[in-house]
Amino acid sequence: MATATGGVLEALERQFMEMDIAHASLYTPARAQFLREFSSILPWKSSMTYLGNSGTEAVEAAMKVAFKYTKRRKFIAMERSYHGKTMGSVSLTHSQKYRKSFSGLLYPEVTFVPFGDAEALRRVPDLDSYAAVFVEPVQGEGGVNIPPGEYLKEVREVCDDNGILMVTDEVQSGMGRTGKWWAHQHFGIVPDILTAGKGIGGGIPMSATSGRKEFMEVLEVGGEQSSTTGGNPLACAAGTEVIRQLKGGLLERVDSIGRVLRDSLTETVGDHRLVKEVRGMGLMNAVELRIRFLPVLMSMIDGGGAIPLYSGINTIRLLPPYVITRESVEIAASAMEGALERQVASAREGGA
Repeated sequence: MATATGGVLEALERQFMEMDIAHASLYTPARAQFLREFSSILPWKSSMTYLGNSGTEAVEAAMKVAFKYTKRRKFIAMERSYHGKTMGSVSLTHSQKYRKSFSGLLYPEVTFVPFGDAEALRRVPDLDSYAAVFVEPVQGEGGVNIPPGEYLKEVREVCDDNGILMVTDEVQSGMGRTGKWWAHQHFGIVPDILTAGKGIGGGIPMSATSGRKEFMEVLEVGGEQSSTTGGNPLACAAGTEVIRQLKGGLLERVDSIGRVLRDSLTETVGDHRLVKEVRGMGLMNAVELRIRFLPVLMSMIDGGGAIPLYSGINTIRLLPPYVITRESVEIAASAMEGALERQVASAREGGA
C-alpha cells in the first residue's frame, strides 16, 4: 500500500521540476490531463468542471450556477448538513455552532428539511420557486448518516417535478470514500451538479464543482467564478495520480477494507453498553455512543492507536486513509474498546 502514497509524491516531484504554480487563466498540461481523467469518472457524458481549492469554494460555485441557471433565489438544505464555513456555504450548513455568530450576514433564502424525509421535502411551500436542493448522499459531520431506501430517488423526483437542480455535496463522501467513486452511486441517482474536495488532491488543497454542461456553462469564464490558484499544476498532478491509483484497484480495496473495519468494530464494541450503533460505507464510518463523545475520543488519542474525528455530541467518526492495513484496523478497534472500558471504569470510580 505504500506504493499508492509514493505514487502521489513522485507525481508531485515531477511536476515541481516542470512547473509548480500558474494562474488559473493560463493553460497547463497538468490541468488538461487531470480534467481528462476526472471527466472519465463523472456521471455525465457531457460535463464541465470548475476547479478550486476547498470544499466550501466548490459549494459557493454550485450556488452561483443554480442561481444563474434557474433565475431563482431560494435553496433547500438538510438538517444536520455541513457544506462549509464561507458565507454562502455556511448559510446551507445547519449546525448553529457555525451559524450563530453570523446570523445577520447569512443568506436568508434557505429552507432546512429533515434528512431522509422525502415527505417533508414535498411539503415545502412553493417548491417551484427554489433553485436547488443541496444534499450530502451520506452526511459527514452530521454523523455519517446514511439515507433510507429510496430517499435520494425521491429527492431526484421532487427536483425533476419542480425544475430544481439537485446538488450532491460529495466533498467528504466522494472520490472513493464510500467504496464507489461517488456516494450517490449507491442509491441509483444522477445529480445535476456535484462538489468534490478533500482527498481529490491526495493531500494537496483542491476542489471541483462539476455538472451537466448545460448548467455549468451559464457562468462566464473568469468573471463570475475564478481562483488564482484553483487547478494549479501541483494539485492537478496529484489529482491525476489519485485517480489512477483508484482505478488501479484501490477503489475496490476501500470497499473491502471498509467492511473489515465495520465488522471489527461491530465485533469488538457493537454490543458495548456505551455504544448505540456502528454504521458506515466504505471507509466512511461512525460509532454512535450513548454518552458524549469527548472523553472517549480523548482517551483513544491519549491511549494511542487511533486519531478519530467526531460528529455532533455523541458520535465518533472514523475516516482512515485508503491505504489502511488490516493490522491498523484491528488496532483502531482495540483503541475504541479500550477507551470505552476506561470510561466505564472511570464512571464506577466516580460513583464509588
